[in-house]
Amino acid sequence: MITALVIVHVIIALVLTVIVLMQHGRQQGLSGAIAGGAETFFGKNKGRTIDAMLRKFTAVFAILFILSSIVLTYVSIRQANLEDEAAEESNPDASQSMNVTVDENGNLVDESGNIVMSAEDMAAQQAEAETGDAAEGEAEGAVDEAAGAVDEAAGDAADAAAGAADQAADAADQAADAAQQAAGEAAAE
Repeated sequence: MITALVIVHVIIALVLTVIVLMQHGRQQGLSGAIAGGAETFFGKNKGRTIDAMLRKFTAVFAILFILSSIVLTYVSIRQANLEDEAAEESNPDASQSMNVTVDENGNLVDESGNIVMSAEDMAAQQAEAETGDAAEGEAEGAVDEAAGAVDEAAGDAADAAAGAADQAADAADQAADAAQQAAGEAAAE
């Protein structure tokens, strides 16, 4: 149904665009407006001219465009709401929440007093979580240590490269000095 409404909406929009583009512009200025207005205002066929018919068609299709927009919006919102309701019905646990409290023995109990989780189960679950947190902390520490080693190695490599570049620059300077001396000696001979 939405596909049909979208197709109708697009056709109305295209027809409205073509009708607006077919109308004549009002570029004649004030003198053209007065002279042209006198001919069509006092003439017998003022409602039968092409411009008048195009204006009527423009108004009709503009109203149809607005109505199709409203209907399409309403249908789309209604379908989205129906899909949301269907999703909530298929997963009832998502919309229900349970109020639980801890009793005097340390057990989790619901509103009617039923035990949801015993104190021993809660302690075991908490121990697993702490063990997982400790292992996670150790893993993070190992990752940090490895990152530090990589940073240190990169720094050492950068220092070594900078030293090699300095040595190469010194060697280039010495070679340039030797070339200048040789050129000076050759010029002197």
